[in-house]
Amino acid sequence: MLGTAGAPGIAAQRKVEFTMFALREDYQRILRLRPRPAWASVWHLWRVAIPRRSIAGRLVHGQVWRRHDGRRWIYKKFIEH
Repeated sequence: MLGTAGAPGIAAQRKVEFTMFALREDYQRILRLRPRPAWASVWHLWRVAIPRRSIAGRLVHGQVWRRHDGRRWIYKKFIEH
C-alpha cells in the first residue's frame, strides 16, 4: 500500500510537465518564435537611398551597417577609416 500512495503524486507531476510543454509549444506557435538565421546576427554593409533611423535615432543614408534583430532592421552609420 505504501507504493500506491505516491503514484497519484507522480501522475500529477507528469501531467503538469506535459501541460507546461504544451503551453510552451502553443506560445512558440502563436508568437511564431523560430531560431534566428545565421545572417540575422551579422552586421553587413548596405546602401540606403531613403534615409532611415539609426540606433541612436539619427537619420542615416548612403552606406550604412544593417542588421536584423528578429523584428526589424537596425541601421548604424558607416564611417570609412
